[in-house]
Amino acid sequence: MAVRVAAAAKGDAKGARKDYQPAKRWEHSTVQVGDYLYMWGGNRDQPADLPYVHNNERKKSMCSVMEVCHLSTGKWEQKPTTGNPPLGVVGYAAAAIGNEIFYFGGWCHHEDCHHNSLYSFNVDTFNWKELSPTTSHHGPRMKAYSDMIAIKVNGEDYLALVGGWGPSNNTPEQPGAHASWYSYLIFAQLYRPFLSFYGGSCKQKRTV
Repeated sequence: MAVRVAAAAKGDAKGARKDYQPAKRWEHSTVQVGDYLYMWGGNRDQPADLPYVHNNERKKSMCSVMEVCHLSTGKWEQKPTTGNPPLGVVGYAAAAIGNEIFYFGGWCHHEDCHHNSLYSFNVDTFNWKELSPTTSHHGPRMKAYSDMIAIKVNGEDYLALVGGWGPSNNTPEQPGAHASWYSYLIFAQLYRPFLSFYGGSCKQKRTV
């Protein structure tokens, strides 16, 4: 699928108002849903440093906005979000299914604090929802710099998580989770959103 991205209009008069541009950043992800790009989090030092803390009001405020680009015009705008955003704001993995963007793990931007939480972000309501918390008792290891894609297996939606780096390895399942993680083809892990305690087999399925 090809999407035409229009060039941002330039002011043709001195003093003309410039279009909004997001702050420069790195170690983040930008996900396309429909005709829009959604960019969140990342490491940045301008115009304000991201605090080196686990969580506080300043960090929450900085992370409670979503940068949105309309592909047909090339224009960006910043929109507020509701709910609690993920703490893993740097080096997280992200992928979209329908109108939901899923965010896994990431580095907390202080010391050696990594996460294995899974959040969803609804592009219609701009609301965050925690699907699975960070804990040493379930799921993939707490890590950053992994990658995640959305795939279908036997007609069902899954998230496939590959790679990444983190300080610990956690494999036990969490009984109260909204869905189940499990190992797949040694190097990848799958997550089935919205369903609990799924016990089906994923053999004979591959992604490249």
